[in-house]
Amino acid sequence: MDTQITVALIGAAGVGGTIAGAIVGARIQANGGHAQAQAARDAAETAAQAVRRQALHDLRWTTMTALLRAAGESMEATGRLYLAGTDAHAERAEAERVLHGFRLAYAEAELAAAPGIREEIAAVGQVVRTAHYLARMRAPAERAWRVLDDLCREGDPAAVHAKGALARLRAAGAPLWNPSVGGGDPPPEYDEVIAALNAVPQLERGQVRLLLGVAAVPLEYERRRENVVNARRDWAEQNYRYQEARQGLIGAARRVLGTDGP
Repeated sequence: MDTQITVALIGAAGVGGTIAGAIVGARIQANGGHAQAQAARDAAETAAQAVRRQALHDLRWTTMTALLRAAGESMEATGRLYLAGTDAHAERAEAERVLHGFRLAYAEAELAAAPGIREEIAAVGQVVRTAHYLARMRAPAERAWRVLDDLCREGDPAAVHAKGALARLRAAGAPLWNPSVGGGDPPPEYDEVIAALNAVPQLERGQVRLLLGVAAVPLEYERRRENVVNARRDWAEQNYRYQEARQGLIGAARRVLGTDGP
């Protein structure tokens, strides 16, 4: 082969090899760049997921603590309804206020709740609302009976006479009459007990009506009176149920949120 041709072929081969090498190198570099970009995207996605999980964890922790705090405040305010004096307007207003706060905290907890904790949240909500409802219905009459009983133990003659008049009314089998529900004029059998209760200055007029409402003899009224007298026993039972529901919620929250370990 001609020497010049041979040299030219060698030179062309060298140039071709250089070009091919450059192309292969560029492809390798491009593939490496894609891999690096994908790795960066994967790392960013992983970091974003971690941030999201932490934010959700923090949100659930915050809502659970807020719910437990609001539930405790509501139960404390409910309990004070049974301990209030004859004028309980402030206690009733406070109980309603904190119950409203509990409802808001409960709604937020429902929205953020993890699947494994929703039943426990519902249990706390049920017992808090029930305790408040029973206190609102029973506490006023319970306070009226408590005032009368306390006065009798102290030997107050007007209170002793009023309590005796209530007992005599029931023993006489007087007809039903409840002034709190628009019962009309009282039957004559109620004259003595009305006068006796009104003669106790420590009783509010509303408390007199409540006492008259449970004064008759039929069994359903006797049961109602027993419920009134034992209202604080019922409150103790509601409080026990709340403590059970609270511990159940705390245990479930710690398990779901991963805070039950060392």
